[in-house]
Amino acid sequence: MQQSYYTLPISFILKSSKDPVLSKPVNVNLLFKDEAKTQIIKKEVIAKQTSSSEALYQSDNKIELTPVIPDINIDQLIQEEGMILQESEDLLVSEFSALIIQAIQSAWIKPKNIQDGLICDLRMTINKNGRVIKIDLIKSSGNIRFDNSAIKAISRVETFSFFNKIPFSMYQNSFKNIVITFNPA
Repeated sequence: MQQSYYTLPISFILKSSKDPVLSKPVNVNLLFKDEAKTQIIKKEVIAKQTSSSEALYQSDNKIELTPVIPDINIDQLIQEEGMILQESEDLLVSEFSALIIQAIQSAWIKPKNIQDGLICDLRMTINKNGRVIKIDLIKSSGNIRFDNSAIKAISRVETFSFFNKIPFSMYQNSFKNIVITFNPA
């Protein structure tokens, strides 16, 4: 099959404020495939061919779309959506937990003359507005000054200002009662 092309002359003049690169127009030929003539020739060839070769030419003109997304039933889609929502919720819980830890760590003042590596477990009860209502020592570090410094750090925070951004269901499930392991090392 013969393809025809035609050229379109275009001139460019480059001017520069310092040194001109070109002082004369440059002729450039752009090639365009003549689609209209090609389509007419294809139709003429198809009309002249026998039925078996005609099917061959027509199949060249067909566009077949293969599905990008495989067929999935509704149960799989629901299950996939649930997994995405759970991952999203887990990510939010991690972000808010990191903010709580950061606030407590910045409020903690290390007592003088205590050993490193002390750990205690605390339970906080927080209302929906982020105010710490109750602090309980669950497991002592063995050093009363360290334990008291951990409790005082939470008391200094008093209110977590970002609690208004936590969805209520997430607050009920994850942030109403929090058990933390206080390990400032």
